[in-house]
Amino acid sequence: MRPGDLASGIARPALSGAMRARQTKKEQDRVTVKQVLGFVAVAAFTTWLTKQLDDLVERKLA
Repeated sequence: MRPGDLASGIARPALSGAMRARQTKKEQDRVTVKQVLGFVAVAAFTTWLTKQLDDLVERKLA
């Protein structure tokens, strides 16, 4: 795994989770730490799952 892959695997979900937390904050009074961590965890999981599926499709079609 290249350093760029590792950085994007961490930075992209964190940014996505932060954006979702900001959107939630606009809709509510507060956003708890638990919510922010949940948003980041879901974003990290979906990023990982998307990469795995892309790799699977690439192997099957190659």
